[in-house]
Amino acid sequence: MLLSGCSVSQPVPAARQSVVALPSQLLETSGLLCLEQDFISFNDSGGKPVLYRFDRNGDIKHQLHLSFRNSDWEAISSDGEFLYLADTGNNAGYKKALFIYKVPLNWSGLKQPYTPERLEIILPPDEKRQPYQHDLDFEALVYHQDALWLISKSWNSQIPTRYKLDPKLKQQQLGNAIPFANPGFLITDAVFEQSKQEWWLVGYPDPRKAIWAYLSNAGFQPQIARYDKDLLLLETKALPTTGQVEGLCIDQDKQIWLSEEGTKQSPALLIKTGFSSQ
Repeated sequence: MLLSGCSVSQPVPAARQSVVALPSQLLETSGLLCLEQDFISFNDSGGKPVLYRFDRNGDIKHQLHLSFRNSDWEAISSDGEFLYLADTGNNAGYKKALFIYKVPLNWSGLKQPYTPERLEIILPPDEKRQPYQHDLDFEALVYHQDALWLISKSWNSQIPTRYKLDPKLKQQQLGNAIPFANPGFLITDAVFEQSKQEWWLVGYPDPRKAIWAYLSNAGFQPQIARYDKDLLLLETKALPTTGQVEGLCIDQDKQIWLSEEGTKQSPALLIKTGFSSQ
């Protein structure tokens, strides 16, 4: 597949790479947050409204039940005090508003099911959006510089776009679009790496435009892209898996981790890529 302004480098096997099967409770794992030596994740649309904290062996250590329905939970980020959980999936395009839930990072003492503060994001008026043919579906959320950045999957334009949100406002308009350079794939998660001031976006080619991958049983062919702080595309890499990568995080040692959704035949996976943001 040809990419705009940057070629795809193939993954090099690394001794630091590892793969762990996640428990059945996380079969449709979506977003991923690195937290010390642990991770937080949750299931995709229609799953139980539960946040799961688990270790590097995939063993669940804590669960937090929320009082809001899991309409289409897609991404998670943190400011160091709160988690921001994005109920922002909108493949069908019919939603008029999206929601972000603000949850304390420390779950001890919280009454379950916990009722978090809810931020409402009003979408532009319906322009007869068609399923999988619009840009207002969001699977990535990043907390950076005292703001939340919602990043589009961009089914229609194929150009990921970020929107700045105020985490203190309970209701706000989606606002102005700020595009990234086109990485050549649909975006399923993102992080901002503070020390080098770089954005990392992960995803996979549009299935409608990569039929070859499915006919040849090549899978999703997920990729990761690195950008500078000004959204210039620096590098795109193929990832060491062929599954449906949905989550991305960078741990305290700058190691890059992924979560991969499972199927009826195989479990969800936690993947240490062997790549580093250093």
